[in-house]
Amino acid sequence: MKQYIFILFFILMVGCNPSGEKELNYTKIVQGLPSINDVVEFNNYFEISEIIPLETSDSSIIDYVYKVVADEYLFIKGGGAVYKFDRTGKFLSKIEKGIDGPNNFKNLTDIILLPEQNRIWIYDSNNRNILQFDYDFNFEIKHNLGFPLFGIERTKEQLLGSPGYMRSTDKPNSLLRFSGNNLATGYSFQESYLPFNEEKSKYLHINRSDYFSATNREGLNFVNSFNDSIYYIDKNGVPEVEYVIDFEDKKVLEEDLTNRGYSTIVDVFTFINSTDKSFNVGNIVQTNEYLIYRFFNSGKPFISIYNKTDNSLSSGQKIKLKLKDREFIFNVDEEMRIGSFGNGYGYISLPLEGGVLDQIEGFETIKEGDNPIIILFHEK
Repeated sequence: MKQYIFILFFILMVGCNPSGEKELNYTKIVQGLPSINDVVEFNNYFEISEIIPLETSDSSIIDYVYKVVADEYLFIKGGGAVYKFDRTGKFLSKIEKGIDGPNNFKNLTDIILLPEQNRIWIYDSNNRNILQFDYDFNFEIKHNLGFPLFGIERTKEQLLGSPGYMRSTDKPNSLLRFSGNNLATGYSFQESYLPFNEEKSKYLHINRSDYFSATNREGLNFVNSFNDSIYYIDKNGVPEVEYVIDFEDKKVLEEDLTNRGYSTIVDVFTFINSTDKSFNVGNIVQTNEYLIYRFFNSGKPFISIYNKTDNSLSSGQKIKLKLKDREFIFNVDEEMRIGSFGNGYGYISLPLEGGVLDQIEGFETIKEGDNPIIILFHEK
């Protein structure tokens, strides 16, 4: 009898152990370091549906494209303003931080589009407010969330937020879940997930715009800095590891991030970029068959496309795009942004390189230093 009890206890321990099979139901992608000359053939996987050159003027110049959300219009999150363009790239209007009045926001931390309502939310991490505007940037309502976060995302029945590695609750966790339906009735904190070493909260404060990404399912993908895991968050707001990017001997270890006397994120980047370590997985786009992500090594950005059907991986510091029947190779610049609209659709914000796009009919007047072009694509 004791023998059977021991066997049962052993089975239960294996089933509950974090290293047990049930907890490790994810895909491991072994990511080597590509050559700087390796080229990712983007059009082998995706079809480009729209090429949108954003109008450049004194009023519309964008300092840096952090995020793109789209409906009948394109809304671009820059460093200090949200810009509105039509689907041809014509500049329509913008709203800037620091404007006096009830619609004032000090930090432009994140934006969320509500296409079913023709509304846009702006999250201000300084005042911890979410502000709602219509598509013409008319202010409507404000809700004080009460938590400092670096990124937010909305589902039908809840709100998700990430403080990165900043401690914002009684637990050092990097994912927060709030219950609620809209700003009028408000959102209330429910639970937090994904604990981190508390020392990181002293210096790993990273404001990034790609914590969350839409998928072709009901849930979301979530990624954090210095964590080589891509999580899937289900409709109930609960995260589980979906992919682990295995950098093997080039992985940033816990001892690289703790007990080294860091005081700022600059210290961390300076150290890691002086090594041959790979880190900072982001810019996630997941479709039915493919997973796109970006990572850095020695301060250089690389892009990878993982084929879920045959488990193949294409990586490089260059990307080949077919634009209007002509092929161009671009460096994966740090300012290049890749993001997901969900349901197999995504975007690339492509900084302009002189003497390249002017070869395309209709792009002759575009010059280096103008606003980027927005490339919309979908899975083939």
